[in-house]
Amino acid sequence: MRRDRLCPSPDECPEALTIEVQKGLQEPAPCEECPLEKLQLYLASQTGQIMSIIIDLDFALQSRIQVPLDRISYREFLLLRLLAEERNKHEIEQIKSKPHGR
Repeated sequence: MRRDRLCPSPDECPEALTIEVQKGLQEPAPCEECPLEKLQLYLASQTGQIMSIIIDLDFALQSRIQVPLDRISYREFLLLRLLAEERNKHEIEQIKSKPHGR
């Protein structure tokens, strides 16, 4: 939900640009501490893949596809709850960040 705020892009990241200039490279690559790169590595891991399953399951539930609770593990249930809480926080942040009158 907040991926777009993790890293502006290697072309705009001061850390990436500094590293690339020092190495004499033409095109900037993500810096070593890039939060977006770290997120992508995490999502590719076994634990991260569980989050992908949870996002897919959440989509199914949001689309009113019926998923019986006995088909969901307790861990998946807790992750779904966490995802819902984060979505609510994100929506509140979006509302608060909009200028009044829009």
